[in-house]
Amino acid sequence: MQENISFIHCADLHIDSPFVGLSYLPDKLLQEVKKSTFDALNRLVETAIAKQVDFVLMVGDIFDQTVQSVYAQMQFLKACEVLEKENIMVYVSFGNHDYLNRNLLTFQFPDNVRLFTEENVQSFIFERDQKQVATIYGFSYLQRAVIENKTEQYKIVSDTPYHIAMLHGSVAQQTDHDTYAPFQLSELTEKGFDYWALGHIHKRQQLKNDPPVVYAGNTQGRSKKETGEKGCYHVELGENSNSLTFCPLQVIRFEDIEVDLKMCTSLQALEQIVDEEVQQIATLFGKSVIRLRFYNYIEDVETWYYEEMLTDVIEFINEKMMSYQDWVWIQEVKLSKQNRTDKEKLRQGEDFLGELLRTFDEDKDFDETVKSVWKHRQARKFLEKLTDEEKMEVKTEAENLLIYQLLRKEER
Repeated sequence: MQENISFIHCADLHIDSPFVGLSYLPDKLLQEVKKSTFDALNRLVETAIAKQVDFVLMVGDIFDQTVQSVYAQMQFLKACEVLEKENIMVYVSFGNHDYLNRNLLTFQFPDNVRLFTEENVQSFIFERDQKQVATIYGFSYLQRAVIENKTEQYKIVSDTPYHIAMLHGSVAQQTDHDTYAPFQLSELTEKGFDYWALGHIHKRQQLKNDPPVVYAGNTQGRSKKETGEKGCYHVELGENSNSLTFCPLQVIRFEDIEVDLKMCTSLQALEQIVDEEVQQIATLFGKSVIRLRFYNYIEDVETWYYEEMLTDVIEFINEKMMSYQDWVWIQEVKLSKQNRTDKEKLRQGEDFLGELLRTFDEDKDFDETVKSVWKHRQARKFLEKLTDEEKMEVKTEAENLLIYQLLRKEER
């Protein structure tokens, strides 16, 4: 009878991430944020030990940079040493962020660590009680980008009961992330492997149930783009059944929160509503960085928003939350779209506002328009690369501000 095996599948730890775009945080909070990827690594180790797994799979982008700090390498080595004491093997591949720096290989890794050091697929056999139980397959990036489809190289090479593949890459033609080591799902499922441990995509998802083809996501969110729980999968494979359990590891959570302001008629009432929301988030999620989107609001809220009165309210709440163990930091506030103004009718107008709004429809290169800001010596420290969706949001926000300044403000 075939024995079960148990392992942790994680990826995209991004240890020592610089957390670009969060430098405005108070120093106390910023230091906790910067430490969070290391704390998530420690939680990973604790989870592996608590689950008494056979091994841990780390599928690329263990580090955030090709050249790692000595501190980051030492923390990683320490984690591997703790797992060694518990007789837990560790299989490591490197991805596009930490493509293999040969200097790393000069470190003396403990005996429980197996590194994939080639760009061609290699394999290691996992043994338990002197029995060959599973074969682990994988490769590492030796350069920044691997654009080759690697699936042809994944071939079963042994007669162990289980065959597990590690692949740091993305589905071909996927547009959400840079496409590296592209593959088609059908190419993976026809190979005869028992489990595909994927990395590179930070959103956890199970592409296939039989066999399991799984992105574990990253272990710690690093920006407003990476919301929700982050962690790893505890996987149990058996002869007749498979079990996947998600294990949260994040220390600081990023969230988008919608707030109903239906009953809000004053700034004081708004402060109370937001404060209650923040307290609830602290109780549910612990330390968090959040974005608020207000909806169902009266017209006065627009005035408070565009005249930056809301900024003072948010600053007041943020300062209060800094004294909490489980703090919540409000990163930004947005207003949901409410159709009080017929923007399209205004756009067709023959007045100055109509002419101005029509300039937003012109086919202008966004990056060219704003390049002076992104190249500014001080401003660029606080700026992140924008997605197409975020660029559209910036344009919409600019339109709304113009309408308020040139139309609604005059009506008041």
